[in-house]
Amino acid sequence: MQKLTKFNRDELERAANLLLERETLTEADLGSVAAQLAATDHQSALSAGGMRRAAAGYYAAMVSAAVVAALLATAAGFAADHRALLPDLLVRIALLLGGVNLAGAALIFAPMRRFLAGDLHHRDAAARRINSLPAFSGLLVAALAAAVMLGHSALVHGSWEALLRSSPRLLAGTLLHAGGFGAYLGLYAYFLVVDYSGRLRERLWQAGEPLAAGQGKMVYRLVGALIAVALAPIFILLSDQWARAATEMPMGAGMRHGAYMRQTLQMNVFAALALAGVVIWLVARGLARPVDVLLGAMQRVNRGDLRTKAPVVSDDEFGLLTEQFNRMLGGLEERDRIRRTFARFVPESVAARLLANEGAIASQEREATVLFADIESFTAIASGLAPREVVQMLNDYFAEIARVIHGRSGVITQFQGDAVLASFNLPAADAQHAMHAVEAAFAVHARLADATFTRGIRLRARIGISTGPVVGGTVGGDERLGYTVHGDTVNLAARLEALNKDLGSRILLSPRTAELLAGSVPLRDHGAVPVRGFAEPLRIFEPLAAAAHAH
Repeated sequence: MQKLTKFNRDELERAANLLLERETLTEADLGSVAAQLAATDHQSALSAGGMRRAAAGYYAAMVSAAVVAALLATAAGFAADHRALLPDLLVRIALLLGGVNLAGAALIFAPMRRFLAGDLHHRDAAARRINSLPAFSGLLVAALAAAVMLGHSALVHGSWEALLRSSPRLLAGTLLHAGGFGAYLGLYAYFLVVDYSGRLRERLWQAGEPLAAGQGKMVYRLVGALIAVALAPIFILLSDQWARAATEMPMGAGMRHGAYMRQTLQMNVFAALALAGVVIWLVARGLARPVDVLLGAMQRVNRGDLRTKAPVVSDDEFGLLTEQFNRMLGGLEERDRIRRTFARFVPESVAARLLANEGAIASQEREATVLFADIESFTAIASGLAPREVVQMLNDYFAEIARVIHGRSGVITQFQGDAVLASFNLPAADAQHAMHAVEAAFAVHARLADATFTRGIRLRARIGISTGPVVGGTVGGDERLGYTVHGDTVNLAARLEALNKDLGSRILLSPRTAELLAGSVPLRDHGAVPVRGFAEPLRIFEPLAAAAHAH
């Protein structure tokens, strides 16, 4: 197949289906179509969520450093009452922190931009870049801010040569203050981009394109925040030494440098104060967001939603913790899916215990009530239906029976052809097991009286109920196990079901079942009746339907 060009999803699906029908689509072609469908879904998700505009948010965060620097320079110029140096400083800010910064930001963001544009081949590069985006952005802004201040200082001194030939103390102070201002703005950009990357991660997660957390360290960010808050008093202490160095310059240069020093010092102090507030807010926000995300996911899990996932919104320990939380949820969801799937083949209470006990349930022996139900004239009914119709009818019938039995604390342990075997009080304890079994039997008859099945067929069931010692547990080999119940009580329930045909009844009870009902349901005594497989005749009872319904 030739390389696919970009089509919309519907066109790709129609083309793939047509080629499959003609049997001309190879495995390689399917891979190509799948890749195109994934790219189409990716582009749709990104455009729907406005992901292509996400780059503008990053550029705005970077250019905001120029705005902050210009505001600080203006405030410092007026506070120092020396505005003659302000125009040159604003021009440098516009050129370096505006233009050059924007160009550098475009280079830094390039892998992310290509990924957001729909190029899935850059997913790994985008994941690596979003982890390093705050550090690269902060370093770029710090270097450009320091360059602004150094260039402005060279102008104040008259030339770069004059700056470099100044006294060591004066040069050291100039470098210190330029570096300090660069550190201020670099930390500002770093924490701002950390916040931006968290929001971008969350939007990508919502669009179905999550990015893995990196190996960042929260301690580094806390150290950066501490530095940002602590730099202000350090610069105030050092500024006196720098101010004294201005007296060593010639009169004109000393005056210019004094004004420059006051302006720079004001910028550093203002920057320190502003940065401290911004950093405290951003760090608090950066700590609170992943915690809130995890707490929200935990609350949804607590409500029973195991399919929920927590967006990875940071690249530090919180991000790794969130990924581990999602993996844990994946394991819980898989376990729950296995339990629910398993419960379609064995009773749910049994499935839960099997999973808890690594696939085995120790045999239990206790008095329990066993219900055995069979469809009247099933052979004649099935002979008039196609095999698929028979299966559909049985599925519908079993679904009705299961709802009734489970609603009365019973556990279906086996489907045998058209028969149902259910136990009460085993494996789940039920003090009213005999009464619940009889109630279930009448509820089954009432439901069948109203229901119609395949081709409008109405079904009738014969039911035998027996109470006595029963053993329940897992049986089978190492590779295949099943849960079942055994004992004469089980056999008697099956024999009672068959006796209904001879006695013209619909439900028959064993003597022990009748005894446990304790007169709560009127019974018809059929006397001692021979039962196949039992040496002595047994006294058999039939519950009266009207009285049972009234009860």
